[in-house]
Amino acid sequence: MKTVKLDKVIPEKELFFIYKELIESSVWSITGKSTKIEYPSNKNFLSGPQLVVKNSDQIFNYGLYMLGQTFIYRIEHMLKSKNIGIHTKMVRMWFNITYSGKETQHWLHTDDLEKNRQTIIMFMTPIWKNNWNGSFYVDGEKFSFEPGSAIIFDSKEYHTGEPPESETHNWQRLTCNITVE
Repeated sequence: MKTVKLDKVIPEKELFFIYKELIESSVWSITGKSTKIEYPSNKNFLSGPQLVVKNSDQIFNYGLYMLGQTFIYRIEHMLKSKNIGIHTKMVRMWFNITYSGKETQHWLHTDDLEKNRQTIIMFMTPIWKNNWNGSFYVDGEKFSFEPGSAIIFDSKEYHTGEPPESETHNWQRLTCNITVE
């Protein structure tokens, strides 16, 4: 699958609501690693705020799982108009917050080397300026952080995120990572 960017997957009003509810939630953990998948690297992800919704064998937050599944169906519908197919069975889902100055939170990696899966990265911060950086890269291609948009790519592709600049005026770089098969 060729990497696809979809704009306005989540409308502005809905995005503000979701962001506020997620940021104020008390269920965040400081794990930095949401699954037991070992990445083919000697580098480890450092701790960072993470809200795990589902891994391959367990749902941790049923309400957010349902929201994530609606995102998948919404994306499937948007891609269908472009004659592009996508899997719709959610394998895992989590939210991440990335702070400025944390270059070590992002390593070049794949999400899955063996299975026919796709990854969806959703930009969940409702206010974002280009000069705050925070872009996302798939196989060297840059995708700027744009509120409410999604990047869909083959989970075998190498990818990484870019930390935001320090002057984000208290907006956290919040992303949602969903893997489907």
